[in-house]
Amino acid sequence: MSTLLQGLQFHPGRTIIHKLDPRIKLIISILLLTTTLMYLEVTVITIVIIVEAMIAYVARVVGRWAKTVYGAAPLIALVFLMNYTANVFMVGEAFNLEGLYRAFAAAYRLVALLAAFSVFFLTTTPEELGMALTKLKVPYIYTFAFISAIRFAPVLAQELNSILDAQRSRGLELDKGGPITRARRYIPVLVPLLVSVLRRSYELAEAMEVKCFGAKKERTYLKTLRLEKRDYIALSLTLTLFTLSTYTRLMVPLSLP
Repeated sequence: MSTLLQGLQFHPGRTIIHKLDPRIKLIISILLLTTTLMYLEVTVITIVIIVEAMIAYVARVVGRWAKTVYGAAPLIALVFLMNYTANVFMVGEAFNLEGLYRAFAAAYRLVALLAAFSVFFLTTTPEELGMALTKLKVPYIYTFAFISAIRFAPVLAQELNSILDAQRSRGLELDKGGPITRARRYIPVLVPLLVSVLRRSYELAEAMEVKCFGAKKERTYLKTLRLEKRDYIALSLTLTLFTLSTYTRLMVPLSLP
């Protein structure tokens, strides 16, 4: 889990992807996600992943981008097993090539979805994301809650790893025994983690009260978002490719092996 969160944590840089307006990057990620959901063919999903990899390469975050897929490997395997098992029950055959293809495509699609938003979060600061959501007329109180969750998730993941290491050093065996036994052994881990979460929540609430959070509806920002020439070029290119993929999807029927 910590590896997955590292792949979704902002990484500073001066590349052209980092300099794009966060609204444009959000639109690009949404269009990549929509394209992935429109298709079930592995070939098209592969093209989407290649495009995402090219964007990650330009942003110089390929290593961290790959961590997203690596950290989500158990979830991807679970999606594959659930889809294949459901197909076995529906078809009634233990081995079915079409069901295997569909299950793999569903798991492969999850890779593309995670990779799309990994590039966005790796190249966009929480402050930029907050400004983008505010510009999109999202109430600031919801934006603040979302940004706070993004900020604290990697911190809590690191704290969880520290608690696990501390408990293992005390002789707690977390990787042995059956599922029920292992779940019980995680109680000494969850209790201090819960205490840490509550402590941080109280500290954040006190800081918000000290700074008079919500006292004024209109907010000011240190930076202002303005679309520049590179933003219009990136948006035009993305919309062109998305329109082409949508036209192809509507004109060409879905084909499975």
